[in-house]
Amino acid sequence: MKKFAFLAILLLLLPEFLLAQSVNLNFIGAGARARGMGGAFIGVADDATAASWNPAGLARLEKAEASVVGVYSSYTPSSDVEGFDAEPYKYSHVGLNFGSIAFPLSIGERNLVATVAYQNVIDLYYKYSSDQYETERTGGIYAIMPSVGLQLTPMVSIGAAVNIINGTSDYKQTDRTGFLGDSEESYSYSGMNFSIGALLDFESFRVGATLKTPFGLNESMDDEDYDVDIGMPQMLGIGIAFQATDALLLAADYEMRNYSNSKTTYNKAYGAHRENDEVSLEWEDINQIRVGAEYLLMSGDNILPIRLGFATTPLPYKDQDDKQVVGANFTAGLGLIMGNINLDVGVEYNTYTYEIQNVGGNNNYSDNYLRIIFAGVFHFGQ
Repeated sequence: MKKFAFLAILLLLLPEFLLAQSVNLNFIGAGARARGMGGAFIGVADDATAASWNPAGLARLEKAEASVVGVYSSYTPSSDVEGFDAEPYKYSHVGLNFGSIAFPLSIGERNLVATVAYQNVIDLYYKYSSDQYETERTGGIYAIMPSVGLQLTPMVSIGAAVNIINGTSDYKQTDRTGFLGDSEESYSYSGMNFSIGALLDFESFRVGATLKTPFGLNESMDDEDYDVDIGMPQMLGIGIAFQATDALLLAADYEMRNYSNSKTTYNKAYGAHRENDEVSLEWEDINQIRVGAEYLLMSGDNILPIRLGFATTPLPYKDQDDKQVVGANFTAGLGLIMGNINLDVGVEYNTYTYEIQNVGGNNNYSDNYLRIIFAGVFHFGQ
């Protein structure tokens, strides 16, 4: 894993925060229901998490509602290297992923829904612990999202969200040998972009589209002159949802992110870089496919949704075999709908396999993530 990190630095000139193993540049949305369906939610988008998938779907809400989403994440690497010890690299933690309040209003006969939401967009947590030293990074990058969805006609809805991005992260290394010494670093993040969505509803068949504008994600280091803008590209996503029966919902999404044009701009002179220097990140484009299904079981007055999904999870760089690293995300979920309360849990198993050249030949490595997403949605009114 250390060799892989050094390779990433040499080949990609990645800003330091992107070396964290758990960074997901696919920037998927939130919610245990959506994530249990593999993230195929652009064409579904019928709850408050639509603010993170397709804000046009907010217009489908008929009641005021509040939601909260938490995530448990764990990481375990593996390798065919003889004697490879995964134990120092393992970590797990729990964090708040999403929260929202939605208020349906009206403009004449048109439904208008306003929402304020919070989403942890990038989780920066990772940890390494051995007999020699321990490193831990905490914090993340989050977005505050004032959003609105408007129903233009019974078939057509549009929506928009402002993504106000902020975040902090603390890095700490503890030396257990007594020779190197301890070190600490603190980082801050900021930025802003917009999400624009549309949704066409043909009753049993829906088509959604989302555009997220490009922006510069600012990363600065406290007490240092390090201050850069990392180019985050435009995202275009298209989704479809098919209500095959009253109980069965099928969905699929396709998203495109043009990371190959991303650059880092130095706002201050730092190291060998002068002020306003631009450095190409030499990333690969990310094109993601997501598919999912939901089946509703009836249990008296309650409804029990069962969900399955799959998504490709490409990373923006290549391995030493000159192939883009593309992972696979297998998902499942369960729900319980009891009147005005919806409880959901989703499970993701996300794995990446890549090849690294070591002394004596090439070896295979795998990064394996388990995430459990748990959510509660509370509706108000009749």
